[in-house]
Amino acid sequence: MRKRHPENTNLTLHHSGPWNGYDVQLQRGPLFIPYLERIHQAMEREADRQARTMAVRVDLKLPRHGYMRDGDLFGFFIQSLQAQIDADMDRRRREGRRGPACKVGYVCVKETADAFHHHYHLCLFLNGECYRGLGRMPEGCRAGAQDFDPDLPVDPAAGEADSLAKKIVLAWSRALGLSMEQAVGLVHFCEGGVYWVRRGSMECDSQIAGLFNRLSYFAKQETKQFGDGSRNLRCSR
Repeated sequence: MRKRHPENTNLTLHHSGPWNGYDVQLQRGPLFIPYLERIHQAMEREADRQARTMAVRVDLKLPRHGYMRDGDLFGFFIQSLQAQIDADMDRRRREGRRGPACKVGYVCVKETADAFHHHYHLCLFLNGECYRGLGRMPEGCRAGAQDFDPDLPVDPAAGEADSLAKKIVLAWSRALGLSMEQAVGLVHFCEGGVYWVRRGSMECDSQIAGLFNRLSYFAKQETKQFGDGSRNLRCSR
């Protein structure tokens, strides 16, 4: 049984059973122990940031047609989402409503399907006092931007991000340099993908354990690629 990854000997592998007392997902093969450690640290840090944390599992895909901007796409995504949330909280305060601080936290892994295509699995962490769910899902091109024809006009009203789900789609569309309508099919909200962690509650430990089990999938050795200079795992600080 191999204990280290052949292309990166700093990455030790977990092959069976629980990890540090947590049930983990091993159905797709061994998990990188340093990834498990960083994911757990990020979760604990985000759960300590506010009394109530909402965690949202999302997948981000790239368009098959290749029409997208260059650069750090995931970094652009986080910047756009944070800017939208800051603007939303500012608007609430101007209206005399409560608008607490809401820093966007995240754990994100880059998955490589083949030599030319990759996608992102991520979990977003948000202040549960700011958002109580994803809200209304965006409407538009259900096939998504993977089949988008850049010569066809799009709905000019498609960029109205009046829910958290729409803000997430809009942030990814802006990262790619597309309209929200064009990017709808590139954002997948995972089934049962909203988790809650209430700091100091009787359920906190079980909530953390359930979420960590879900996110341990991110640490799988399979579909990780090394040697291209990019980061496979990114966590907020």
